[in-house]
Amino acid sequence: MKTAVVLRHAERQDRSIPQSHLSQAGIEQARVMSARFDRFDLVVASTSPRAFETAIAMGFVVDMTHPSIEQHSEQIMRDVAEIGGFSAWAAGYRSKSSVTAYTDHVTSLLKIWLEKVPDGGSLLVVTHGGIVEAMAAGLLPDSDLTELGGWADYAEGSIAVESGEGFELTPLRR
Repeated sequence: MKTAVVLRHAERQDRSIPQSHLSQAGIEQARVMSARFDRFDLVVASTSPRAFETAIAMGFVVDMTHPSIEQHSEQIMRDVAEIGGFSAWAAGYRSKSSVTAYTDHVTSLLKIWLEKVPDGGSLLVVTHGGIVEAMAAGLLPDSDLTELGGWADYAEGSIAVESGEGFELTPLRR
């Protein structure tokens, strides 16, 4: 059994600047979230400063970064309902080829990283809104994911526990 925590980065200083750093509130959000976890065997962040800084503010060393978990296209966002969150990504996965392809891509990365984690170990992925939901939809493509709620807010996401029969997902809220 392995666990993957997929987390949206904490709050940044300026949403109008794509490479903005964490705000003081974001650092505090990351610290609050970190209290739930002792350690991770592998930590992956997007190449964005706010994702990298979230992991560090949580007290974890970033083992690797990956640009594919930094952003998705405007077309994909148009294909996913703006207010639907996890369930919108699940529905988009089943009905829109752009969402399916993107979701399959980021979920395959998640699974590759999870393979690097020892049995009983855990993975932390710090990424962005939309990508958190896409990874959940890719892990449970036949589920509507309503139980996970709306969009992941700052320093929120999901916990995926891998078992012999697939994954169990639970929301991770502050």
